[in-house]
Amino acid sequence: MTNRLTAAHEAASADVATAVQEADEAAALAAALEERVRNGDDTVTPEQIANARELGTFAQLRADATRRKAENAKRDARLADLTELKADIDAHTPATDPGQLVDDLFNALLAFVQHFNDHNARVDQWRARMVALDVPKVQGPLGLHTDHAHLGRNGAELYVDDTVYEPVNIKGNLTYFLDQLGTGVAYLTSRPDSPRSEQAQANAQERIDRVKIAARSGVRTRKGQAA
Repeated sequence: MTNRLTAAHEAASADVATAVQEADEAAALAAALEERVRNGDDTVTPEQIANARELGTFAQLRADATRRKAENAKRDARLADLTELKADIDAHTPATDPGQLVDDLFNALLAFVQHFNDHNARVDQWRARMVALDVPKVQGPLGLHTDHAHLGRNGAELYVDDTVYEPVNIKGNLTYFLDQLGTGVAYLTSRPDSPRSEQAQANAQERIDRVKIAARSGVRTRKGQAA
């Protein structure tokens, strides 16, 4: 509720309360005079009772008028707030073009795929050269030897000293990365100002770090020393 509408509600409530109190007091006066007559008080005149009833009727009419005026004031305040809201909506211009965001996202995904396509092409080329040069198959980096320049291979994996190169499953990685990053974004945007925002930031960073590790999986360094 806006300040304008809140003020209208408060003022209306106060005015209605005052008018109702006056009507109740007038009605109570007439009732008291009538009760005195029932109890045998000869000093009460018909004019007093008529005047009290007339005052009560008039006070009730004023209370009804005050209620109507209060409802009109609240309706006018609400309409003013709605008009202001509409003006804010009409004047709003997004800071960023959603179409540009789509373009940026597409270009980022395209760069991602191109990067790993290039990576896989290089790994395939290196494997072909190793095969052509009779680089032997080994179980891992520990099986490398100086006679083969500390190079080796085992299926999809290539060993160069203690570094392992392998092709990347681009489609699978892309699905995994988008899922993890989407979860990270959800952590940060669900309740950005909540008391748990620091934990949300930590959770999002954990997802980002996990994706970075997976993104580097095509080149892994393993402990061990070549022979």
